[in-house]
Order: sequence, then structure tokens, then C-alpha cells
Amino acid sequence: MNAHKTSVAVAAGLLIAACGGGGGTAGPGAPPLVPGSQVPASATASADGAFAFVSEVAAARDDSAEPLVVGDATLATSETDEPKAVQ
Repeated sequence: MNAHKTSVAVAAGLLIAACGGGGGTAGPGAPPLVPGSQVPASATASADGAFAFVSEVAAARDDSAEPLVVGDATLATSETDEPKAVQ
């Protein structure tokens, strides 16, 4: 019975810790953004991150969406990576 109570207490503690309480606008597990933009930091750190971000935005195809705030974010490029196919 003691092990059961311990398991329940640990699970409850993990749930409470997972709540965080930050109250930010990004969802759970959302990547950190470049300050003053809606561009994930990964898109400015590597060409693969930039390609993934642009592919995600292009796939949304929502003509009624608000414009994306890019601020001073600069997407990463690479002189050595192989080109990726656009789908």
C-alpha cells in the first residue's frame, strides 16, 4: 500500500510540475521564438530548421490568416547542404 501511495504522490507531483504556470501564448512543447517575431529560433540556427519552418507555413494555405510577424529574424542558409525537394 505504501508503494501505491508513493506512486500516486509522484504522479501528482509530475502533473503539477508540468503545469508550469508561465501563462505565455506558446503552446506546450512549442519551440522558442526569435524575440519580436513568430519565427522559431531553429529556423535561424540551421538550414534544415529554416526549410521545416517555411514548409510548415506554406502548407497552412490559409488566405484569411493574419500576416506572420518576422521582425528582425533572418532564416539560416547553407552553402554545403544538398538542395531539398519542394513538395
